[in-house]
Amino acid sequence: MTTRFSVLSRLLWVLAVVMAGLGPVLTAQAQTDIYTQYQETGNPHAPAAIGKLFTNGGYCSASVISGNNIIVTAAHCCWDRAKKSWIGGWSFAPGYNNGNAPYGVFKWAQARVLNSWINNGDVASDVCVISLQNDASGHGVSHYTGWLGRSWNYGSALSMHSLGYPGNIGGGNTLQLCASESFSPSAGCGGTGVLNAGCSMTYGSSGGPWIRDYRTGNHVNSVVHGYDSASCTGTFGQTYNGARFTSSNIVALCNAQGC
Repeated sequence: MTTRFSVLSRLLWVLAVVMAGLGPVLTAQAQTDIYTQYQETGNPHAPAAIGKLFTNGGYCSASVISGNNIIVTAAHCCWDRAKKSWIGGWSFAPGYNNGNAPYGVFKWAQARVLNSWINNGDVASDVCVISLQNDASGHGVSHYTGWLGRSWNYGSALSMHSLGYPGNIGGGNTLQLCASESFSPSAGCGGTGVLNAGCSMTYGSSGGPWIRDYRTGNHVNSVVHGYDSASCTGTFGQTYNGARFTSSNIVALCNAQGC
């Protein structure tokens, strides 16, 4: 005798389990190239603490993560491994919108990266924190924007919102967002030290925050690194990666910088 477990039977079974108080029983598995993308510029609920980071080498994205006027971005936006030198010239425009800086532009005071980024350039070390100067009125950036929280040592499979100013969408002039589920690649591609997530943003989004509880807690859990290879990351322009925040990267940097 054979038994066929129909779709209707499965749905009724799931409903019965949930109603019995046993909680969810089905989970979706994260995959490459799966995401929802939309624009956040003009959305009154978008955090003001996210902005565009100008550098001597172009621009990146960043976010305020401390009431001590400290932003986080990617280490490759701060230290050029090819030239073995600082990129320099950082200035941060929170809430940047088509050439407008509604909260002002804040110059850098001090930048910090991990030695492992300088020596190895691994994705898990691609994190940089920058302390900013006060403006002409004597106020720091967090006076105007507040700051996002920080989280670390969370698992790899999370509902994630990543934000930034990509050149391929909006010409780097508007804040864009991708909603997707993060996951870790194979051990040969960084393992649990790296997070992958579906997203269409490319150049310019580097350093933008990945937020695990967007609009409810706003804790940054990673920043955009970019793309490595199809075997490690997925399709270029459809999936990218970043450093999973841990005690070894964001905590070490914040402890040293005084977040």
